[in-house]
Amino acid sequence: MLTVVAEVICASENDFDSVLESFKKIRPLVLQEGGCYGYDIHIDDLSGESAMQAKVPFSIMMYEKWKTRQDLEMHMRSVNMKAHHEATQALSLQIKVRILEQVQ
Repeated sequence: MLTVVAEVICASENDFDSVLESFKKIRPLVLQEGGCYGYDIHIDDLSGESAMQAKVPFSIMMYEKWKTRQDLEMHMRSVNMKAHHEATQALSLQIKVRILEQVQ
């Protein structure tokens, strides 16, 4: 099982809103893909302040679970992801992706 953590940082609130809506739109479709065990969208909690919280403006964090690397690669080549990438590529300043495996 692989866990993917991806951070997408946008330049403005409008770009952030557009990228977030695109992720929300494709989420139900991704969850139906083979080998997908989770595709969760997270943003900073803006409801309060905490000394331990490092807020990143216009940041979206994706937490994904995939059965195999092959499932993840198929997802990245899917029609849904290609359309998402085309719609959001110009709106993203930076994208960092980590592919992690769990240690027993």
